[in-house]
Amino acid sequence: MSTAPEAEGGHRSGCDYNTHFDVKTYLNNYYVLENNPYLYRFLQMMHQLVAAGSIPDGGRLLDVGSGPCIHSVISTGSRCSEIVCSDFVEQNRDEILRWVNGAIDAHNWEPVFQYVCKLEGKSDEWKTRQSHIRQAIKHVVPCDVHQDNPLAPLVFEPFDVITSSLCLEAACLDEPSYRKAVKRLASLLKPGGLLIIGGVHGQSFYSVAKETFSSLPTSKQMIESVFADAGLGDFRWFVDDIEKGEYDKAIGDVFDAPADCTGIFAVSATKK
Repeated sequence: MSTAPEAEGGHRSGCDYNTHFDVKTYLNNYYVLENNPYLYRFLQMMHQLVAAGSIPDGGRLLDVGSGPCIHSVISTGSRCSEIVCSDFVEQNRDEILRWVNGAIDAHNWEPVFQYVCKLEGKSDEWKTRQSHIRQAIKHVVPCDVHQDNPLAPLVFEPFDVITSSLCLEAACLDEPSYRKAVKRLASLLKPGGLLIIGGVHGQSFYSVAKETFSSLPTSKQMIESVFADAGLGDFRWFVDDIEKGEYDKAIGDVFDAPADCTGIFAVSATKK
């Protein structure tokens, strides 16, 4: 069971994800390119951070709080020989395994692979990239960022790069919890390793179907403070502000899935 702080305002959190989180609705609402204009921008941010960062050939990658998604590792995993995906929720891990194993009814990530490879100037290589990512995902394991070892009881050698997308603000509902979680992630990195985080600023909740889930409103200033406290530096930032109501107009009105985020971001930092 997660040791996360309890949510406020009647929104769901923590273990509620095991019973009230609709995986298919989440994927169809947020991870189909034509449904979510912000996904394009997030993929651009991740691409630019990877291009500017230092990920060694044959490196090892951990994706923390993957959810039912593999979008975070398409750019970052291009050079990696081993990818470990992780999530607190069993049904999310099962969905990733369905994609890895080529299940017919798994979520279709092909348009995302095509778009990422187009950004890299490798449009004709998306099938090769897809095969590589499938083969490189060696483990899909439980994860709880509120534990001293988030991957317990498993123990891995330190990673060259760690990614996390839209996880920490949903898992850590106050700043002290967020701060501790980032320190735990940093402990899983090699010295000189790269941490890449993508998320939303200013969000207190988001919706999946008729359920609302709590989120910690973050800011650039808060995240830089947290990262520095965890021994991380050399920040590279991409931030896009979102006007009040703009996100709901693009996503919420279409899928009856409101959220109150005020921006999207991606940031990389290096372990000192």
